[in-house]
Order: sequence, then C-alpha cells, then structure tokens
Amino acid sequence: MNKIHRSLLLLIFTTSLFSISCRKFLEESPYDTIPDENTIYDKSSAEAAVRGAYRSLASLNYSSGFQNTILQSGGDIKSLNNAQTDLNVINYDLRSDIAFLSTYWGNFYNTINRANHVIEKLPIVNDIKLSTVLKDQLLGEAYFIRAISYFDLARTFGNVQIFLTPTKVVEDKFNVKQSTQAEVYNQVLSDLNKAEPLLPVTVLRNRVARSTVNALRARLYLYTKKYAEAEADASIVIGNAAYKLIKPFALAAGTTESVLELSYSVNDVNAGYAQWNTSNRALEPKAVIHNLLNDPAVGGDRKLLSVKNSSGQFIGGIYPTNTSAAYLIRTAEIYLIRAEARTLKTSPDLQGAIDDVNAVRLRANVPALPNTLTKEDILLVIENERRVEFALEPFRWFDIVRTGRAAAVFNLNDPDKYIFPIPAGEILADKSKSLNQNPGYGKN
Repeated sequence: MNKIHRSLLLLIFTTSLFSISCRKFLEESPYDTIPDENTIYDKSSAEAAVRGAYRSLASLNYSSGFQNTILQSGGDIKSLNNAQTDLNVINYDLRSDIAFLSTYWGNFYNTINRANHVIEKLPIVNDIKLSTVLKDQLLGEAYFIRAISYFDLARTFGNVQIFLTPTKVVEDKFNVKQSTQAEVYNQVLSDLNKAEPLLPVTVLRNRVARSTVNALRARLYLYTKKYAEAEADASIVIGNAAYKLIKPFALAAGTTESVLELSYSVNDVNAGYAQWNTSNRALEPKAVIHNLLNDPAVGGDRKLLSVKNSSGQFIGGIYPTNTSAAYLIRTAEIYLIRAEARTLKTSPDLQGAIDDVNAVRLRANVPALPNTLTKEDILLVIENERRVEFALEPFRWFDIVRTGRAAAVFNLNDPDKYIFPIPAGEILADKSKSLNQNPGYGKN
C-alpha cells in the first residue's frame, strides 16, 4: 500500500472515529442530570429522592418570598423595600403578570413533581436493603408532601390543575383540566388518607409521622368546614404525649410545641432569617402588632416575637439564626383549630373551646378567658389569638379569608381578590387552553 493510500485510509478512519465520538458526546446527558429511569432504583436513591422533596418544600414552597407576600397580605407586617409589587400586595391589586406569582406557582409544582416521581417509582423498586417498613414510610412522606403542596397551592390560587404523575416533558402539562378549589382539597384529603397508614407512629419534628397527617387533616377540615372531623383529628394530636405546650413561651423548634418543622443548615440556610434580622432586612412588624405582642394581657411572653432596637425600629424575632427551623405546624395551632371546631360544630362545646384557647394563653402568661363568653365572642377571641400567636408566620391572610372576614378586617369587599391570579405566563404557555384565569383578573 503506497503512502497516499495509507494517508487516505487513516483520514477516513480518523474522521469516522471523530464522527462517532462527537455523536456519542452529543447524545450524552449533561453531567448534572440523571436519566429519569435511573433516578429511583434502590434504597439509597429512594431516600435521596424523598430528601430532595423535603428540601424543595423548605426552599421553594416556603421561600422567603412567598412568606413575605402572605405576611404583607395579612396587614400586620410591612415591607421595607417600598417596591411597586409590595404596593400591589398591600392594596390587594395583584396582576397576573407579576413575576413572583410565576415563581410561587412553579415552586409548588416543582415539589409536587418530586413527590410524583417517588409515588410512581418507589413501589416497583426491588432492593433487599429497602425494607417494606421503610418503603412504606418514604411513600407516605411523598403523599404528605404532595398533599401539603396542593393544599397551599389551592388556598393561594384557588382553581388549579392536579397532576398525579410525573411531568417529564412539556406536553405532559397539556390537556389537564383545571380543578376547582374544592376538588383540589378533596385530592389533599385523599393523599393524606393514603399517607396515614404508611407512616410511623414515632415522632421526628422534621419528618412526617402518622400524627402529622392528623394535624394537617385537622387544618384541612377547618378550611372545608367539617368541624366534627377537625375536632377529632386535633384531639388525636393533643392526646399524643409528643405534643405539649411549654411554659414559658419559646420558639418551637425541636420541642413538643413543634408538630412539623423545616430544617436548615450552614449549607442550606433559612432565607427567612435575612428578611427579619440583617441590616438589609426586608420586613418589619407594624406598630399595631408590636403593641399587641407587648401588651401583657394580649401577647404576654410572646413579646419576644417583636422587639424595639436602639434606633426605635421593630425587629421580628422568629428566626434567631440563619439555620433556625421554620414551622409548618405547631401544637398551639392544633389547640386553636380544636377550639374553633368546637365552637362551630353542629352541637357547640363552648366550654371546651374556651379551655383550648386558655391552654394557649396561659402558657404565654396571658390571663385566662372567663367562662361566660358567647359563641360570637369566642370566634373573635380565636381570631385575635391566632393573630398574636402566629404574628410572624404566614397565617393571618388565609385565616381572615377562610372565615369570611376579609370585608370587615381588610376592607376587601371583592371576593375575586381572595385568591391570587393564575400567572399569565402559565396561561400563555398552555397550548391546550386547559388553564383559565381566575375571575376578576381579566383574560390572562
């Protein structure tokens, strides 16, 4: 073979090899992704997937931005940024094109999708290291995480789409009908009922247990006005020795006052800390809630939630450090849920309701209520007790809306504004036209 032929063959071989190599390189998945079929295949990957769902719950669902918006909507917390979007929030004048709405919407669905992957794939994992007990627990946790995500999605946006299988490509989002808020709440109940028997009885504050289901279901029943059921679930939690009120009042992390909390670390910090504590903080308690918290007859020991610094500024004291836990469900809420349910059920138990409110008040060193209160008195007392107990947590907006008191408390007479608009970008991206804007917010 002459030199020219040898060179030509070498060129062809090299070109072919380069072509194969390039094609193989282009077909490889990016370094930081894992092919979907391999994401959950053994004990280790299953546990990692559930940890990822918890982390998504902590960093996405309960992001500092979401809490900021709900806190401002509740009227007792003000923004120090004075941005136009803050004005939209406090004036109840949200627009569907405000960017943070798309962020919150996407965050909720991101967490739901993580849970859906676990729910779909975990049952078919075959690994001798993955015991039936652990598999059940992980599956129950995924059902719970999906449930609480849909619960918050529904109470924020109202009418949303329900996805029960993983969204793997954009087309998976098309042709999925928009469910009513009531239908979404039914799905939440279904997921909680599925989770309950799968979960352990043992309580870990930063992981879901069987009693955690009772706690969230009690909250759900309160929203759906099933008061006898709310009382029953709340009583199960209160009857569990793992959940007790502690005197004097203290932040709940890691104690019997915590039913479910979100954990943070130096590698995954609680972004809410910066909202309240740094020199560049974004939020401040208003004078009205500061004064209530610092009134011995109202706030009692809860005064530590709002303190005045040397410059006369009000500082929110919910997160002492950037690794402090965030509270999803606290024992005090369960007492107040039961008090409200006892007041509103078909055969009211007013004395039982007063006892529950007093349990929360006395542990905060606040005087007990008299036993002569009427039903209407008790409901107003509960509303005000929730206001100070959860002053720096995203409760008040949802509380006032669900009790039908938005017109009286917020001077908000337009019921269309009781839920947020569907993000315009989501509607425009929905080629199947399955997603429609909520009433009162225009076409998109």
